[in-house]
Amino acid sequence: MFLCAIVATTTFTGCAVEYHGYPSGIDGVLWRQVASFEDPLSQRLYSPPVDGPTAYLDTLPGARWDGDALSAAEFEIEQGGIVLYNISSTDAFAHVSVFIASGPRPAIPTDDGYAYNGPSEVYTCYDVRADFRSQPMPSAERDILTKCPTPLVELLAEDAAFASGEVFDG
Repeated sequence: MFLCAIVATTTFTGCAVEYHGYPSGIDGVLWRQVASFEDPLSQRLYSPPVDGPTAYLDTLPGARWDGDALSAAEFEIEQGGIVLYNISSTDAFAHVSVFIASGPRPAIPTDDGYAYNGPSEVYTCYDVRADFRSQPMPSAERDILTKCPTPLVELLAEDAAFASGEVFDG
């Protein structure tokens, strides 16, 4: 029964583990590490302190990436962090793609007190489009991505696991 629950909520691709849905079975420590980056970003994405697409994008925390594979190596996300890419805007809309890495999991027991046996870190990515035609606040919608840019993933530990954006909802 327990094995079935794990298989139903994770995907095994070769030796890699992926987490999807809620509940996903992701380790609570790694979940909180991602949330420590994502929560402040989400506040800015969904309740922006500014009006206008350009100002909106300028207030988002995280490193900016131009999409060039060689420039990805410049990011220092070994301890976790946010990288924003595919950034664009018009008079009425703003678009940004988000990559979040948890950083390495500390060598501590799981929330249930057991020895941890899983990926050393996790990462996620998604797109956000904000519509500034609505008043008084812009409306932002998130699109879950099924994979993240390879040059960013390659900066992480070899056993880093993908976790779909909905894993961190709730």
